[in-house]
Amino acid sequence: MSRALLPAAVAAVAAGTTSVTRRIAPILLESSIDLPSTSALSLYIAGGRFVSFALVYGLLLGVAYGIGRAGNGSRGDGSIALATGVIAAVTYLVVTAGTLHWLGPQQGAITAVMAVGSSVGVGVQLAVVAFAGLALGRSRRPATDADEP
Repeated sequence: MSRALLPAAVAAVAAGTTSVTRRIAPILLESSIDLPSTSALSLYIAGGRFVSFALVYGLLLGVAYGIGRAGNGSRGDGSIALATGVIAAVTYLVVTAGTLHWLGPQQGAITAVMAVGSSVGVGVQLAVVAFAGLALGRSRRPATDADEP
C-alpha cells in the first residue's frame, strides 16, 4: 500500500466508527439484548464519541502528519486530502445505510437526505483533518537544499 493511501484507509475506519457511534442508542434499542440502564447507555455513547474523536484527531491527524513530514513535496497534498474525504464520505454513507436498513427498512426520504448530508459533512471534516496534518508535517520537516530559492 502506498503511504499516500494510508490517510484514506484510516479515514475509512474513523468514518465507519463515527457512523456506528452516532447510532449506538437505536442499535442497542433494536437489538435483542437486554436494555442497559440509562447511565450505562450514556456511558456507551460518551465512550463511542471519545473513540471517534481519538480516531479522527489522534490517528488520522498523526498519520497525515507523519506522511507530510516524510514526503518529498507538497504537490500531492490536495489529492491525498480529496481521496481521504471521498473515502470517508462513502464509508460513512455505506455504514449508515447498512445500519439504517438493519434498524428498519421503512426509513423515509428525510432520513436518506440526512444520511447523505452527514456523509458529506464527515467527508469534509476528515479531508480537512488530513490536509491539516499534511501541512503541519511539511512545516516541521527539516529544510533541505531543494527548499532554498
